[in-house]
Amino acid sequence: MELSLIRRGDGALEKKTVGNALVVHLAEGMTVQAQSLALGVAADPEHDLVVVDLPVDSPISMWESVAKALPRRRRGVRLVIGGRSRETTALAGQWLAERINRPVLAPDGSVIPSAGGALFVHAGRGGGWVRFRPGRPPSWEAKRFPRPAWDSGIAAELTPTSSRGVAEPLPGGLWVRPVGFDAPQRHHRRALISRMPAQHDTMTIVLGCPGCPPLALDDAARLWVQLPEKVRAKARFVHYGPMAVPGEATIGQALADLLGKPVAFYAGVPVGSPQLPTLRTVLYDGQLGWRPFTTELGYEPRSADETPLPELLSHRPPIHGLDQVAPAVYWYSPDAVVEVVQSGLLVRPPQDGPSSAAVREITLDAAVHNLTFDAADEGSASRMRLLAEDLLARLDEQTRRMSRVLPAAALLAERARPRVAARALDAIESGHPVPVVASPVPPAAYRPAAPAALGIAAPTEVPGAIAAPSPVATPAKPEPPAAPAEVPAPADLPGAAAAPAETRAAVPPAKVSAAPPAAKPLTHLAPADVTPAKPVEPPVAKPAIPAPEKLPTVSGPAEKPEPVSTSDKPEPAPKPPAELRFQETPGAESTALLPKRGVDKERQWLRKSLGAEYGLMSNTVARILSEHPGFQGVLSTSSSAEVLTDAVAVQLYLSPKGSTIDAGLRRGANGPHVPVARCVVAGLSRLPSHRGPATFATELPPSAWPLLDGRKVLTEWGFLNALTQPSSTVDGDTDVLVWSITGRRTKLLEPSEGGVENRVLFVPGTSFKVLETREPAAGARGAVLLRELTASEIDETGRVANDRASLDELAMNSLRQTVQTWAEAGEDLVRTVMDEQAAERFGALPGLA
Repeated sequence: MELSLIRRGDGALEKKTVGNALVVHLAEGMTVQAQSLALGVAADPEHDLVVVDLPVDSPISMWESVAKALPRRRRGVRLVIGGRSRETTALAGQWLAERINRPVLAPDGSVIPSAGGALFVHAGRGGGWVRFRPGRPPSWEAKRFPRPAWDSGIAAELTPTSSRGVAEPLPGGLWVRPVGFDAPQRHHRRALISRMPAQHDTMTIVLGCPGCPPLALDDAARLWVQLPEKVRAKARFVHYGPMAVPGEATIGQALADLLGKPVAFYAGVPVGSPQLPTLRTVLYDGQLGWRPFTTELGYEPRSADETPLPELLSHRPPIHGLDQVAPAVYWYSPDAVVEVVQSGLLVRPPQDGPSSAAVREITLDAAVHNLTFDAADEGSASRMRLLAEDLLARLDEQTRRMSRVLPAAALLAERARPRVAARALDAIESGHPVPVVASPVPPAAYRPAAPAALGIAAPTEVPGAIAAPSPVATPAKPEPPAAPAEVPAPADLPGAAAAPAETRAAVPPAKVSAAPPAAKPLTHLAPADVTPAKPVEPPVAKPAIPAPEKLPTVSGPAEKPEPVSTSDKPEPAPKPPAELRFQETPGAESTALLPKRGVDKERQWLRKSLGAEYGLMSNTVARILSEHPGFQGVLSTSSSAEVLTDAVAVQLYLSPKGSTIDAGLRRGANGPHVPVARCVVAGLSRLPSHRGPATFATELPPSAWPLLDGRKVLTEWGFLNALTQPSSTVDGDTDVLVWSITGRRTKLLEPSEGGVENRVLFVPGTSFKVLETREPAAGARGAVLLRELTASEIDETGRVANDRASLDELAMNSLRQTVQTWAEAGEDLVRTVMDEQAAERFGALPGLA
């Protein structure tokens, strides 16, 4: 550090070399701001970088002392003056250039330090670094120091892109954002300035702002066409906030289609050094996530007959030392390679596995790194899992904390549900309800019974809920009986779209009648093209009226009570046969699927609603998770509050208080159970998955079997409870066996009272294929064999592929073998024991209400 004194009329100045800059300051010492700026600023190879740290009210005569402090060289001076107006800075720059007879670069505007030691000068139009030369007029030099190759023209000025959008200069490029919304944008502006470096050849174009309305693609397109061709060739987009994208296309593909030209996107926000920036994914609230292995993706405009896959322009190796055997493919063992895909890493055989091509189409998840493995057959699956877990242990700690290992089929199945339910999720984001197909239960803002059952006080607002319009009373008009109308389930709604076209149900139009509804056979609920079984005749004594919680109907006058038997031991009155129906696709306000914006609002609502009880539950849950190796790293990060809230929601659901959640979800009702269910879904994603047989016992009425024979795909909109071992507590004459792919084991968070050790939960929206049904007979139990569907079996319209006979056969053989093994074990089989209240959760056949 160089130190010297310069005398002036009313005191002394000192100069010190700090970092890459010379700091001129009063003898009393330099300010913290000047020291910090000098330590962090990048070197200037063409100019002497001088930081003038003087009080704002210093006299102009003090600049004579500053001139004497400057080194005597031929090259110019880059001057950074703190706390001065634009006029004072311009005057000082021109005076100093004349005084020392050297070019002087001075800032015309506020000097903002940014990532990589850059200095960004911004103060409206015309602001930036200005070059002052002796005897010549000043000239604008650049907006940024060090100056990138693209720093000129539109990159230097605030440019409107539409009536609602604007492109704002940043140190690292441009930010296309909505106009207004100063409060949320202030925070994100500071974050982008401090994190995103200015790369010399690459302009970064940030699209959207978290917490603001969606930005139109036209804003990005209008900016793009104004850029010079040489800038466009190396520019990279970053998806930062909400964007209005048509259909289910990714933002990159949609922008390429709109422009008719290829575009390139970063997989996250570049941060750190301008020479070697690091990419971090962007979460829904603008926070940074994990380091993606795919760093740049290129999108070509789609042709008339196909949509091309994004091109992997650049990536980072999974770990150091691996040999690359093909583009983005690395040798890992004699029987396996590691491939970098959009969603993370894929461990597979040297020749593609059965799901490898589909995994390449899965887009990146900003919140989690999916380390998937794909095996050619069931025999090699354990080997691929072992290699994937070994690779996970070798990743850097930050990536490892954000990673999960799962089969390729499980990832595909997980992505299938949000894709099929795209319209429902979009409606949740926009606040506009989605039409529900023949929904017998109109959505309501609240169900009075739900808060009491959950132990949660009714809040003033339920996150994600859409208040239904007030019903308009209309006089009942008698109508003649009409034949049931066939209403096909639309393919773009969740659940209904999962069924093939040939198995869609015919749903009768709602009728209002002044008389009690007569009992009718359930053949009208069978698929239209399937011959129904013989109708179940109702009892003659009284019609079968379903209970209100099953199927709301309009009741007529009360019937006369049955005469009471006078015998000493009266026989119990026979129960009317249960009338079943398929669950309807829930509205946007009542689905438990996770919205694209995340579940932060639901978490906040849950913590506030539980009040003091949340503190007690979170302490218990935190202690449980801290003892589990898989959660020890997570609890020390900034996302620990999210993990705890989701885990509390899971334990709340598993407790007796959560017994009413499934009923509300299956009815398509709106209320406090919806945000709780969404938190439960988020919490289940962190629990271990169960792949293999799951079972429970049930007792089905005769009317259920024609329904099962007529529909081969069932979609469950509540949580499906199953067991890994049969139970001695759950009653029923029919065994239901499910081949699970994404079911979650809940043993870690089961409550101390009423918990079920071997429970497996399937999240709402899971679809199952009916493999085999067998009605109970004398001396023989009934059976229903189901297989959880994967995403590769469901196309974009929700239709189920009919060429998966091998998967059906594999699952059916495994389930039959499981039944035989349990039968041979006999009394030696360890059965799951639970109390009667917990047993009530089991027995609901998926898809039926």
